[in-house]
Order: sequence, then C-alpha cells, then structure tokens
Amino acid sequence: MTRWTDSFALPLLFGPLSLYAPPSLSLFLPAQVAVSVFLHFSRLRQAHVLSSTAAMAAASSAAGVELPSLQIWNSLTKSKTPFVPIDPAGKKVSWYACGPTVYDDSHLGHARNYVSTDIIRRIMRDYFKFDVNFVMNITDVDDKIILRARQQYLFNEYVAVNLTITPEVLDTVKKAYAAYLKKNLSLLDPELPAAQYQKEVEKAYATVLSGGALPGNEKAGDDEAKVKMHIKTVASAAAVLSKAEGSTAGDPALFAESFYTNAQDVLLPYLDSLKGSSIDADDHSIFTKLTKKYEDRFMKDMRDLNVLDPDELTRVTEYGAEIADFVERIVKNKYGYVTEDGSVYFDISAFEAAGHPYARLEPWSRSDNKLAAEGEGSLITKTTEKRSASDFALWKSSKPGEPSWSSAWGKGRPGWHIECSAMASARLGKQMDIHSGSEAYWDDGHQHEQWVNYFLHMGHLSIQGSKMSKSLKNFTTIREALDRKDWTPRSLRIVFLLGGWKEGCEITDELVSSGNAWEDKVNNFFLKMKDAAALQGSATDTTFGADLDAAKAAVHKHLCDSFNTPGVMQTISELITKYNSADKAILNPKDVEAAARWVTSLVNMLGLNGATPADSTEIGWSGIDVPEEAKPFLYPLSSMRDTLRQAARSKQGISPQQIEEAVKETLPSEVIESAKPYAEVLSNFRSKVSSLKSSDSAGKDILALCDRVRDIDLFDLGIYLEDRDNLPALVRPVTRDMIQAREEKEARAKQKLLEKQKREQEALKQLEKGKLSHLEMFRTNEYSAWDDEGLPTRDAAGEELTKSRTKKLRKDWERQKKAHEAWLASQAK
Repeated sequence: MTRWTDSFALPLLFGPLSLYAPPSLSLFLPAQVAVSVFLHFSRLRQAHVLSSTAAMAAASSAAGVELPSLQIWNSLTKSKTPFVPIDPAGKKVSWYACGPTVYDDSHLGHARNYVSTDIIRRIMRDYFKFDVNFVMNITDVDDKIILRARQQYLFNEYVAVNLTITPEVLDTVKKAYAAYLKKNLSLLDPELPAAQYQKEVEKAYATVLSGGALPGNEKAGDDEAKVKMHIKTVASAAAVLSKAEGSTAGDPALFAESFYTNAQDVLLPYLDSLKGSSIDADDHSIFTKLTKKYEDRFMKDMRDLNVLDPDELTRVTEYGAEIADFVERIVKNKYGYVTEDGSVYFDISAFEAAGHPYARLEPWSRSDNKLAAEGEGSLITKTTEKRSASDFALWKSSKPGEPSWSSAWGKGRPGWHIECSAMASARLGKQMDIHSGSEAYWDDGHQHEQWVNYFLHMGHLSIQGSKMSKSLKNFTTIREALDRKDWTPRSLRIVFLLGGWKEGCEITDELVSSGNAWEDKVNNFFLKMKDAAALQGSATDTTFGADLDAAKAAVHKHLCDSFNTPGVMQTISELITKYNSADKAILNPKDVEAAARWVTSLVNMLGLNGATPADSTEIGWSGIDVPEEAKPFLYPLSSMRDTLRQAARSKQGISPQQIEEAVKETLPSEVIESAKPYAEVLSNFRSKVSSLKSSDSAGKDILALCDRVRDIDLFDLGIYLEDRDNLPALVRPVTRDMIQAREEKEARAKQKLLEKQKREQEALKQLEKGKLSHLEMFRTNEYSAWDDEGLPTRDAAGEELTKSRTKKLRKDWERQKKAHEAWLASQAK
C-alpha cells in the first residue's frame, strides 16, 4: 500500500518552511524530510497553520464567501482547525488519497480506510455542498508487487513442467521447507523431518501459541502474529510433504493439485531465490498481469461496499518520467547523490549541513530499516556506497528480475518516498486541501506528517490486539466477508460510523451487536413510515416537531465537529426512540413525515442506501420492501388473514359465512416462476381455511393456521407478517434479528426436548431395574440361607449375617420392592 508518508515531496508554500527556511528549500522534498522539518519546526508550523487558516477564513469572509463552521481534526496541527478551502470561492476542494498496493485481495482493514474516507467525502459533498475533486493513486509497482509477481510467475512455470509429484519435486519442496524454517522459525532445526513438525513446533513455540510473547518482547503483538502465520504456513507444507513421502495412492492429478496448493507458500520464496534474477524483466506483463487483476478486484470490492469511484485514478507505472524528474531536481539541489549502480539516495548530511537537524528522525530510520528487511525480502540489497546508514533511496537501480524506467542515471524505479509526490502534484498542482491515508497501509507504526493543509488519518482496524495486514495474513477479505454474509455493505458501514473515522477500531461482539441494533431500529422506523396510516391524521401536537428541530441542530453540530458520525448516529437513534414512545394519536403527521424524510436524507448521505442520492424524495432505504413479484399474493393473503384472525378472536367467534366471504377474492390467473412460492402459500392457506367452514373448532383452527402462515410458511420465504392491534399487519422482509430469535427459540425447544427425552430414558432405565423381584434379588450364591421375604440370613460359608449388614440389605430390598411394584404397575397399563 502506498504509505501516506510518501505523499508530499511538494513545494512547501504554505507551511513554516516558506516563512522560516532558506530559499534553497523551496524544492520538491521527500516525505521523510518533511517529517524531520516538522519535528524541528512543529511549534512554528502549528502557530502558522492556525494563523494562516484564520487569515484565509477572514479573507473568505471579506470576499463575501460564507463557509460552514466545519472544524476538522488535522494531523498537521494535532488539533481541530477550521476548514477553509484553497479555492477563493470556498467551493472547490482538492483531495489526494493513498490507494491500494495491488498484489492481493483487499481485506476488512482496507474497507475500514476506504469506507471511512467515502463517508467523509459524501458528507463534504452532500451535506456541506463542496465540489470535491477526489484523486486516488494505485501503487502498481513496489518491492512487494515485484516480488509477488515474480514468485507467482516462477511458481506457475514450475508447476507447468512438473504436473506430477516426482522424487525431484519432493526434493525441491523439502529444500524450500528447510529454507523457510531457517528464515522464519529460528527455534526449529531446519532439518526437522516434516512428519515431526507439528509436535516440535507446538513444543518450541508453546508460549506464542498460547497467546504469550516471544523472548525479548513485553507483550504479544505483530511479531507474534507473524510467527503464528509462519507456523500455519509451514504446517500445510509439512502435512502434504508427510503424505507425499508416505503414499500417493489415488488420482495423481488431484494429489498434485492439493500438494501444490499446500506447499505453495514455502515454495514461492525458494524458487525466487533460485531463478528470480533470471526472468525477463523487460516483459512487464509478468508484473502487470498481477496488478491489473487485483486492481480490478479492488475496484469491484469498493463498489460492492458502495464506495464512490475516485474522480481520477493514478498509477505509479504511468508516472515513471515525472518521478525521475523529481529525483533529478533533488540531486541538482545537492540534497541527493548518485551511486555507481545508478541508484539515488537522499543525503542526510547535506540536509543537516543546511541547518536542519535530522537526529530526531532516527527512530523512523531504524523502523524503516526493519520494514525494508521485512517488506523487500530478497529484493533488498546492501550497498557500501551509501554515505550514511540513515540515507534512503529516492531512485533504485533496477537489478535483474526487476522492471525499470529510463532516467538520467540509467534504468531504475522509484524509491519509497517519492512516487506520490509526482502523481499528486501532476494532478492537483503544488497545493491541495486534503490528503488522507491509513495507518493500516504503512507498516512502521509511527506517525509521520504531510505538507498539506489538512491531513485526515483514518484509524486502523485491529484483530486481537494486532493490526490487520496482508503481511500478517490475519485478515478476512472483503469478498469473503460479503459472500459468507458475515457482513453486508450497510452493516459494515454502520459499524465504522458508530466508531468514528480517526480512532482505531477493533470489531468486538459488543460493537457488532450495537450496529445490528441500530440497523434494526432504523429498519422498523422506515417500515412504519412506509405504512400510510402513520402519515395520516389531523393531530396538531408540536412536541415531536420540536424534537425534530433539536435533532437537526444536533446533527449539524456533530458534522461540523470533525465529522462526528457517532454523535450523528446517536441523534438519529434518539429521535426514533422519541417517535416510538410517543402517543401516535396526537402526533402531527406532517412532523412524522418530515422526520422520515430527514432520517432518509441522512442515511442516503452517509452511503447506507446504495446509489440512492441524498436528495431522493422516497422515504426509507432498500431492504424493507418485499419482492415486487410477491406483492400480488402477499397483500391479498395478509388482508385475508387479518379478516379471519379478527373474526376468530372476537367474542362472537367466526361464522361459516365470514369464512366464505374472506376467501372469495379473485387472484391472478398467471403466475411467473419467481412468484410461485408465494402463490402456493396463499393457495394452501385459502384451501385449508375453506375446509374449516363446518368445523366446530373453526376459530381455534383458523388462529393456528394464521400463526403457521406467519411463523413458518412465509418466514421460510423471507417474509414476516407483523401483527398490530387494531391495524392491518405489516408485510415486511425477515430481519437478521428475527432469524436469530427463531433460531434461539428452536434451540431452546430442542434443548427442552433433549432434556425431556433424557428424563424419559432415565425413567425407563430406572423402571427396567424394577423388573427383578425383591423376593428374588438376593437368591445368589453369595448367600446360603434366606427368610420368607427373600432377605439373606447367612453368607456363602454359612455364617450368620451381622446386624449392620442385614440392616443395609433390608434398605436395598425395600428400594427394589418399590421399583418392582412400579414396574408391575407399568406392565398392567
């Protein structure tokens, strides 16, 4: 993922450098330098940005431009600052956002960033009425992409010529397995036989597997998550290796497919270490085949989540010349130097010699070194030509097996800290209003700053205390989550709205429950608003109208307070609560309708209603209506049921004439295929009701049929009839909560039945024990004499039994007597 730390190597025309730095610094600087300068000038910048914003606001006011009282949490100032666009007219807003690094499917961590960004973008566009130009980049070349694409190419090539698992293939995979162990699971012997892997890894990494930390770490985090990922990866390979070494009976082709699937992740880096430098890097299709695939999948995922497309999309591969020009200008200004291999490094010493301390940036430098080792893998190359260990590459000389672009220093490719600079300035110029990114998409864990007016830093998504990331493989992809119906685009967006945009988000059961409750509450509200009866009448009570005005004011305040969506969601919920608890008979229907339209406009504006525009005049959101093809059958069925149910519940009871009158309605003669299930339910219901006309228990039986058609027949088709006192039943889709409630009810009933069966079995078991007569129970070779009741008097040796033993036997005899009498009684039935 393009790091938002990369983004501005732009002219610093509005930060403190323009006021306090030497003229020579009016150049395109990489982001790390901007961070260093920020550290040096942080107080000056904060004061300047705040005063500059105030000056811009004053200028806008003097020019007659009326700006909303919007304040945004700005990572540049670490405070909320008034939002004042660069545009003198106060309308146009330029926004540059870090997009994905496209080498794998997008996961829920990406959804967190892009959905949250989309929410703010919609609020600015639809609520504050700004004309937003939203530009997003696609990182389609970096070290991870090159490595992944190259590995996949080599793997496919290897499989194509090794379609069966031969001894040579096994030997290659064993070497790959050993190399993977050596690099990633150092507590294990690389020569460990695959068959012993599971036992030994559980022993060596017992602490980590039980949730503890690695030696030297205070608590478990990303390092431990990565170790668990490696353990799982090797486990798959070890299992299939053991199986291959034992027996390969069965279909060789099927076994080969399973073998390669499970061994792939250990085989990929090994094949790359052998042949990575030998591929034809001038064949860019090796790399673009991967990136195009995942870019397309990313865009589909975003559209499935109802995220608006960018106004413009930029790709790193399309800006090679611009990036090279950026780097060349830095070299000309003596802040960069060229090594013999054609790489270009930023010169930290030259920067410091110009009077700008860099020492305080060292924590970032150390972290970047670690990140490089983890992220670049085999691509990282140690060089003795760097003048300082802290210097970093602006331009990398392309090595064998890596794609390249032409530059003044030969074939090469962008470094980490420059590509966004070229793309952002090319599309939006030397200044822009907003830059956004996410901690989830850069991996060093530190906060860097950007040289823009407003930086919006989206909080990341975490799982069990560890950040969700591709490198940790601790993620659920967006398409998996949607396909499994773990989430819907609406339910996921609701969770993010409830949590705010800049704070970290950990999805917990409590948060999911809160989101479901909020969605169901709004669902029920819209269903009531769809009912014409709720919007009719002539009552003139103004209390709810005042509640609506107060809610509007509260939402405006929340949105102006740095897009405080949790506050907005709470306000919507509170207004609905007030409606639900109000006496509907005295509510002014105009106020009710106004509330329905206002809540609708908000959920539309927040992106909770698909592509429906914020100013749509239709009340409610999608999902609360039943299928169109079902309506010709559902509404007559509901009406028929209402009539029958009301008559059956009356004191007079239902008459045969009432039954005949209720079921006589003419229905459509032609039924399309998709409507047949609904037509069948209606037909069956009408037929069963008709058969009860002459029944003495017609009322009771009809009520049972009404319950069944509601709770089973229609429910199984996803339709629910919500009965209401003195009003027609609401015809509505089944909700998630309804399904859960029914499942819980069925589970309780099943548990109750199991307990009953257990009690019955126990009773039968006890009853069976009584089959033996108490008169015969002791007549065994353990005793030699008995009295008239069958109680023993002497043991097998002829000795008289002690009184204590006789007393105990008498108690057993009496229990058996009762049991036997019960058994005899059961036989007589």
